[in-house]
Amino acid sequence: MSLIDAVHGGLRMTGEGRKRREERIDKVIINVAEEVMLNVFGRRGLESIIRVLRERYGLDLDEMPDKPHIFSEALHEIIGVSSVIIEDLIIENLYMRLGLELRWKRGYKFPDYVNEVKNYISLNLRKVSE
Repeated sequence: MSLIDAVHGGLRMTGEGRKRREERIDKVIINVAEEVMLNVFGRRGLESIIRVLRERYGLDLDEMPDKPHIFSEALHEIIGVSSVIIEDLIIENLYMRLGLELRWKRGYKFPDYVNEVKNYISLNLRKVSE
């Protein structure tokens, strides 16, 4: 079963079904980001980053798929230039998890890739539902 099939989950293209599919896509993105940061920083480091995101930037990790630019800026301010490496790892793992081919694009940044994944999955879900 492809990821698109798993996200689609046989739901009809109603407003509620669309919302549930978007939530599934977001959950995949959140899980990948959390796994990458856990592997790099460990449990305590991840918890510290999540706490700072929430307290200083008003961003919960579950909001990251809808606010990737805020996440990216906050991560850069928290850990510095190393944030680019973490973002690249998240993107690489996300594309791999979704079975998509990653093509690095000049001028693209973390938010662009997150939005591209969300748009690609949504577009393909629409095609499957039609």
